[in-house]
Amino acid sequence: MLCTLLVLLVLTVVMFALVPSVRSSTSGTRLRVRSLAVVDEHGVERVLIAAPLPNPVSGGKESPRRSKAYGVQLNDAKGNEFGAYTIADDGALVACFDWARGEATCMFAMPSGEAGFEVKAEGGKTRGQLRLAPNGDVGVTLNDAAEHPHIRFRVSATGRTVVEAPVDAK
Repeated sequence: MLCTLLVLLVLTVVMFALVPSVRSSTSGTRLRVRSLAVVDEHGVERVLIAAPLPNPVSGGKESPRRSKAYGVQLNDAKGNEFGAYTIADDGALVACFDWARGEATCMFAMPSGEAGFEVKAEGGKTRGQLRLAPNGDVGVTLNDAAEHPHIRFRVSATGRTVVEAPVDAK
């Protein structure tokens, strides 16, 4: 037992002395990659950090992104995107979590100055929005299941408040 411990100690010292990558890193040392995938026990990419990210896959079908996007993609056990945190070439910052058939929630900040948060029903219909317009106006809209607005609250940048209910359905 003592001999085994002594051999392990010597091997550890030799390993740290001969393998520079095992030593503590010095300032300025970093890992640079274009893509890093974390896979599950079946080899499916569950977390992907990439520059750029591939197009999202949902239900086994690939969809194009609005612009090249860079960030973190979260996938289900079948490789379908179920969420992402991205910055796009056009400057859009977006963080979404998905249902099996479409987006569930999205938070965004656009280069235009627009920012907001959306909640969607399974299937992609927007049920609620909190939106900041580029001019500083902010509003909340609540929709029915058919995506028709039923009530809106808006406050302008100057403090003017508007409540619309019911909103004329399409």
